[in-house]
Amino acid sequence: MKQQLAVYLCFSLLVLPTWFPLRAQPQLLQDIQQLSDDRMVGRKTAEAGAELARLYIQQRFSGLQLDSLQVDFRHPFQYSTGFSQQQGINLIARLAGCSWPDRYIVMTAHYDHLGIVAGKIYNGADDNASGVATMLALAELLKNQPCPSYSYLFIATDAEESGLYGAKAFVASPAVPLEQVALNLNLDMLSRGERFNQLYLYGTFSLPGVSDYLKNQQFAVKVKLRHRGKGLRGQHRLDWANASDHAPFRRAGIPFLFFGVDGHSHYHTAEDDWQKIKPEYLQRMFDSLSRIVLWLDQQPPAWYQAARKSQ
Repeated sequence: MKQQLAVYLCFSLLVLPTWFPLRAQPQLLQDIQQLSDDRMVGRKTAEAGAELARLYIQQRFSGLQLDSLQVDFRHPFQYSTGFSQQQGINLIARLAGCSWPDRYIVMTAHYDHLGIVAGKIYNGADDNASGVATMLALAELLKNQPCPSYSYLFIATDAEESGLYGAKAFVASPAVPLEQVALNLNLDMLSRGERFNQLYLYGTFSLPGVSDYLKNQQFAVKVKLRHRGKGLRGQHRLDWANASDHAPFRRAGIPFLFFGVDGHSHYHTAEDDWQKIKPEYLQRMFDSLSRIVLWLDQQPPAWYQAARKSQ
């Protein structure tokens, strides 16, 4: 089965169209399209579509010449749901930094989704093929810098939809000591903010100084801060502190920033397809997020450490 999936991946990468009008990141929408293709069957944890997604992400990690900490970037983990034991697989790639190589910025984006619901494939283009694709684009951006200040872990997490289990597994058994983790950047739903040209950010209270930086900048999108506590994503009420993979890092006292868009009518439906993404918004989002990430990379370790101590 694994060999057949690998053959399909090699073939599909050759035949995908490359006309997407993304000037800085022509790969970004193509990655979203691949990860939300019907043939990935909604990327449900422990099913064939999730394995196909893993093979694609592994291929992209390898193509970016990122380091693998374990064979094929795979970090399996066990978790319990009800009375049953399940297995998930995180994918972790490393990029070494130069100024502070023993300090890490950990970037997370879950690749799993809901699979087939009521006979329909839930492709999860925005949730969260967009986050994984953006993580890959940021990895390429950082790789192409002279050398990032920090080392990075890029983690495509599994089993987020069923309970943040991939992120919990990493925090419980980290690939690097948690005391070396300066920051968690969590990317979850980044491609459908076109209605108001907005990108939401939650977690600035965990890292004093970020809000002041954002106030003094002009971005291609409107960066809107979400505040502590519960709130709405469209028609869905969410507990932002625990809504995605940043939650285990937050509980461990690690500063975090969670980027995402507002809710839309296709959230957790069979209509969350890549064709509905506006490439112009996607480019504006990436341009804005890239500037923030590059700024964060220049901040000294003492700044992150002070924020950690204040938890």
